[in-house]
Amino acid sequence: MATNNIREFREKSGLSQRALAEMIGVTQGAVGHYEKGRRTPALDVCRVIVAAFRRRKCKCTIDDVFPIQKSA
Repeated sequence: MATNNIREFREKSGLSQRALAEMIGVTQGAVGHYEKGRRTPALDVCRVIVAAFRRRKCKCTIDDVFPIQKSA
């Protein structure tokens, strides 16, 4: 289960995984892993992801894309 909303905001921004990967300087595979929650991007990468969405006129914050996970 994904622990972030990268895919949702990527699709709202009209970006493919490949296009987002190129914008943020990672591989397409890394974007796929981030979306599926198999890998967690470093904080600086999270900020770059949000900035990429904002450049595409998608209004979002880091908390929108990476919501705080509630404890069980």
